[in-house]
Amino acid sequence: MVTAVAGGVPGPFLWWTAHTVGAAGNALIVLWGDVENASTLPDWTEVMDARVLLLANVLLFALYAAVMLVNARIIGGTKGAMWFAGANLCSGAAMLATGSLWLHVGPPGLSYALTGLFSVTGLMMLHRSFADLLERGPMLKGVQYSLVAALTAGVVMVVLHPVETPLLEILLYLTLAMQFGVIAAVVFRFSGDDVGLAGWLTGVALSVYAVVQFMRALVLTHFGRPEYQALLQKTNILWLIACLVTSAATAFGYMFLATAKLRVELQWRAQVDELTGLLNRWALKRVAIREIERCRRTKGKLAVLMIDLDGMKEINDRAGHGCGDVVLQSVASVVQETVRGHDSVARMGGDEFCVLLPDAELAEAQVVAERLRAEVEELVIRYRGATLQVSASVGVASSDQCGLTWQSLLDHSDAALYEAKRGGKNQVMVAEPVMEMHRECIAELGVVLEERRRP
Repeated sequence: MVTAVAGGVPGPFLWWTAHTVGAAGNALIVLWGDVENASTLPDWTEVMDARVLLLANVLLFALYAAVMLVNARIIGGTKGAMWFAGANLCSGAAMLATGSLWLHVGPPGLSYALTGLFSVTGLMMLHRSFADLLERGPMLKGVQYSLVAALTAGVVMVVLHPVETPLLEILLYLTLAMQFGVIAAVVFRFSGDDVGLAGWLTGVALSVYAVVQFMRALVLTHFGRPEYQALLQKTNILWLIACLVTSAATAFGYMFLATAKLRVELQWRAQVDELTGLLNRWALKRVAIREIERCRRTKGKLAVLMIDLDGMKEINDRAGHGCGDVVLQSVASVVQETVRGHDSVARMGGDEFCVLLPDAELAEAQVVAERLRAEVEELVIRYRGATLQVSASVGVASSDQCGLTWQSLLDHSDAALYEAKRGGKNQVMVAEPVMEMHRECIAELGVVLEERRRP
């Protein structure tokens, strides 16, 4: 029968929690040297079956590997997914090797060797998976290789000079603890704001498992003492439970990190023109609206340059669209390099570009526009042995003339660009003030009305 306590929490859950804490406390007390007080805390290791826990770990490692492999197969391109799957398979194999050792299946030396090999290899794969996912390929790889080299040297020394204590296992557990610590450091260091809490929780899980591995090594230093076997049994149970929890936290943390990275990449792709790497029209509008709000608060100025390349249709017809793409990429690079760092450059579509100039007076915007026109005119593009040159027409609009609204700035700069095209191309034209444009519109409207009145 299931009993309940206040708040709706079942009694068995509290029992499990209390006994889990008790086992960890017993282990720490014995390690500290106070064996007599160890029995004062509850002990649940007698009711926990190590073989069941070990089998559960193996099945979960296989499940995590399968999920990641299927995910990588369906989605494709998830960085580090294959390494993460390999890490889980190696960890599951290490668990099986440990089980064969406990069940006395096969030579003990072979079981020890396979446990160490799969464990260390799995953690190196896990490190690679997180490094690739967080785009930090070489980060702390040297530390991992140094740890493996140190473990190898220790194994050689122990083989050449055998000792009574389980020194090989101590070296292995210390190496695993430091490997987990290195992986946690990578996750902590490079889990930025774009991944948030998931990175920190994953790092904490890896750190906890590093502590558990260190505890396993510490327990082995009690070899030969009366309390050694009981303490070893408790620590093994604690290790298996910690492995269940931390492997689950690491797997879900990794998938959450991968999802967060994918979301950031999709957001970036939604704002960037794929061909040129510049902002797209939608992203520039968002930037412009923020700048307009800032200018209204600070009484600042805002200018817009609309750029259109001259003769792009002829280039596409003569040399093909591949050549046209190269021209667009080259011009985009020139424009990006010519403007200031806090200016925004976007490809509006086709061969049309737009530059947003915050805190720029009309005269400054004209200077920038003329410099851009000259840079594009001097640009020499080579494509399949041919040499090409293009020119650009530029329309300039300022908030002083047309008001501080995005649509008005776009319309006026576009009208100025049209005048530059109509006036002979390869030149800079400034938009007319709003009042002047209104006068022209009224005049044109009067002409139209007068023509309609005529019989």
